Amino acid sequence: MIEPNRLSSPGERAALARVEAVVERLDHVNLGTLVPSRATILGAEERERLLDELELEAQRAGRADLLDDVRGQVQDALAARLAEPLILYSTRPVRADDQAVLVSAIVDVVAVAVMEDRLAPETAARLSRPGRLALGLAPIDPDELASRRTVEEPSAADWAEAASGNTRAGGSNTLPVTARVVLAALMACVVGPAAVFAGVASGSTLMGIAGGLAVVAVCWLIATSRR
Repeated sequence: MIEPNRLSSPGERAALARVEAVVERLDHVNLGTLVPSRATILGAEERERLLDELELEAQRAGRADLLDDVRGQVQDALAARLAEPLILYSTRPVRADDQAVLVSAIVDVVAVAVMEDRLAPETAARLSRPGRLALGLAPIDPDELASRRTVEEPSAADWAEAASGNTRAGGSNTLPVTARVVLAALMACVVGPAAVFAGVASGSTLMGIAGGLAVVAVCWLIATSRR
């Protein structure tokens, strides 16, 4: 179970769910038999460039701490599992350099899982491919990943505006503030007295007053609501 220290920035919970899916797969494979295909391994320069892109996007998205936390936990867990006697005395031992490549490839998979929704589809697919193939996971399809982004994530400006209470992140209030205030005032002036008069006419003055106050309270909530 990957447990980040905090979950606060937009998209972190979805990112953690993607990481958990990778970790669940890790729990069901024998690391001692996994060797990434040399044909899929990235060159050092390309991998560094893609990681730089991922880490820069993590900073922009406010997920740098989550990224560091997840990569550190997965790397430590892999090191511990590869040191187990069952691995060390396997009938088909894996060379130390292959283990290092395997660990790097799997850590790249979870790094991409953290940032999959923000990375360029080609970057996400390319960086995660060696580890996903080693784990028996289907590679990321850049076109399919791009098609899932039919609704853009709220921008930094959207979240700032949402924090001020003027709008919802990723959208807007169904009615502008002024329109809501006018509508609430009209309801309070028309429906409120009508409820009182209805109560008086039916011989229940107290019920009429209570109904009128309830209408006014609802109108107040409509006018002052920020969501």
